[in-house]
Amino acid sequence: MKLRKLNPLDLAFLVLSLMALVGFGLAKAGYAGVDQVIEGTHKVDISVYLIGLKTLDTEIFKVGEKSAITIRNRPVHPPMSIVKVDHWEHKASFLNKDGTGTVAFPDPAVPHAHDFIITVQDEADATKDGFVIRGNKVKIGNLVELEGFKYRAQGVVVDITKSNGK
Repeated sequence: MKLRKLNPLDLAFLVLSLMALVGFGLAKAGYAGVDQVIEGTHKVDISVYLIGLKTLDTEIFKVGEKSAITIRNRPVHPPMSIVKVDHWEHKASFLNKDGTGTVAFPDPAVPHAHDFIITVQDEADATKDGFVIRGNKVKIGNLVELEGFKYRAQGVVVDITKSNGK
């Protein structure tokens, strides 16, 4: 009996077909993430913490203006509306003279550094796994980038909540 050798093209087709069947089976079993059930669409507030932003213009973020946001290196379009801005001088902590605690002072090493919490608002799909904005899961701890006419700043999501009354 003579054994037949497989053509490399036939072997590639066989491997790809097998991989497609395995992927289809995993998706059907609920392990692929493509079958997320959308429980509803809500307006959400996303709070982004920008630490130590070096700027002379402390009014750079204005409520009502639009800010583009990039999540996991993927821009989210259209830009989101800024609904709240909290601002304070960046501070450094020092030990008390007696060593029992700490005290915070404006950071002398970077006198033009400021901390901001910028809250932007957008529509998001709610799933059992969290909020999804235009295909991007948004969770506390996500690194994001805000961009406007005069700025491009990196921050971290510190809160995401349903908007009040919406």
